[in-house]
Amino acid sequence: MVLNITVCIIAISVALLAFSIEGKASKAEIVKLKEEIKVLNNNAKEQHQLRSTVYKLKDELNQLYKYKVIYKDKGLFGSRNIEEKYFFDEKSAKEFMEKPNIHEEVLIELGEEK
Repeated sequence: MVLNITVCIIAISVALLAFSIEGKASKAEIVKLKEEIKVLNNNAKEQHQLRSTVYKLKDELNQLYKYKVIYKDKGLFGSRNIEEKYFFDEKSAKEFMEKPNIHEEVLIELGEEK
């Protein structure tokens, strides 16, 4: 999305530049700008593929977790939002639950279904 916005900004800049110049832009300048836009579009596609790969890997990692703790943190003005954290073993989950900043917690054992 950021790259799409960048492409739009470049396109608007080119249009403003074209109107501000009395003469026409040279063919070389137009070709150069088209190449820059093409590179930005390719970067956007690569970024999308990378995000997709990271999402898939994160999902696969989540399948390995055995326990989940749903908890509220203590803050200066009371408890915060409900959050969750995943663990590979019960010992780590219980150690996390014993921290002094955890206000309310629930330990859930994850089965085959998530």
